[in-house]
Amino acid sequence: MAIDRRSFLQLGLAACVVGPTRLFASGAGDPRLLSCCADRRGRHYAVLVDAAGQVIHRLALPGRGHGIELHPNRRCAAIFARRPGDFLYVVDLETGQTTHRLTSPADRHYYGHGVFDPAGRLLYVTENAYASGDGRIGIYDVADDYRRIGELPSHGIGPHELKLLGDGRTLVIANGGIRTHPDTPRAKLNLADMDPNLAYVDTADGRLLGAYRPPAQWHQLSIRHIDVGIEDRVAVAMQFEGPREARPPLVALHQGEDHLRLLETPARLLEQMRNYCGSVRFDRSGRHFAVSSPRGGWVSFWDGASGRLLDQLARRDACGLAPTDRAAGFWISDGNGAMLAYPTGTHWELAGFRWDNHLTLA
Repeated sequence: MAIDRRSFLQLGLAACVVGPTRLFASGAGDPRLLSCCADRRGRHYAVLVDAAGQVIHRLALPGRGHGIELHPNRRCAAIFARRPGDFLYVVDLETGQTTHRLTSPADRHYYGHGVFDPAGRLLYVTENAYASGDGRIGIYDVADDYRRIGELPSHGIGPHELKLLGDGRTLVIANGGIRTHPDTPRAKLNLADMDPNLAYVDTADGRLLGAYRPPAQWHQLSIRHIDVGIEDRVAVAMQFEGPREARPPLVALHQGEDHLRLLETPARLLEQMRNYCGSVRFDRSGRHFAVSSPRGGWVSFWDGASGRLLDQLARRDACGLAPTDRAAGFWISDGNGAMLAYPTGTHWELAGFRWDNHLTLA
């Protein structure tokens, strides 16, 4: 690891709240939800709402945002640009003010996700060294105004979401396997020879501890989004870049040194998922997880130990997921500006906005 050793404006925007009930009253102790979104004019924001849909803060962004990561012991959050964006904002959740505006190095762009270390001293961010196509994990010093102090190899191409295991030292990285370049922002340059992997990396020295791949026949299964449950069990949501008529499994589990375990999905649901998963999140217990498929309009719910499908929910353009305060409960956001609490059915809509891919419980 090479390290240089020297080294939302608060608005009263009213939400249109619809639905049969409000499960929570607004108050300081109630859940708050944070997500990126866009309005009908294509302007991009990060929005903090309470569980009844009332807007607390709204922050304008210079482009489309993607993942949001909470600091472990401060009331602030890092907001990451969608690939191949170059901005990273840090926002104070109490005041709504942006405290830091970062730009990726000239030869890098962000891939949309990051994670703080348990002490909140460092922020690890997925990046693309696009001249070579190699994945990098940028290291940012929180106390030094988020100065970029070094990087680690992601040990793959196209790192997307990343998490820390329970030891607080081991990163698990979803290397999607897709090479991109900002000159052709959304083009996928190496689909024929993709090599996705789930990589475990020691943050102390960048050493690869293990890399796990889909079977060779499914080498075009891009490992994109992950979450970590109890006993360091990793849930994996993938996107298939191969022939449209093929139907590979899209959900997997991994733990320890086992093979990547592709989970059995009923044929009809697999067909409806349209080879695309958008997000994956464990519930508050770390025992159950949900996977969204926005192109297919479905959310599926799984047991994290057995890998058994528990339930499925039809929800048009649903993608963002966050745990509620109950076991096997999830908040679900969609591209129509709505949020739904599963399984209670509580829902509301933020009129004139569409939620982006990810949702964070703040």
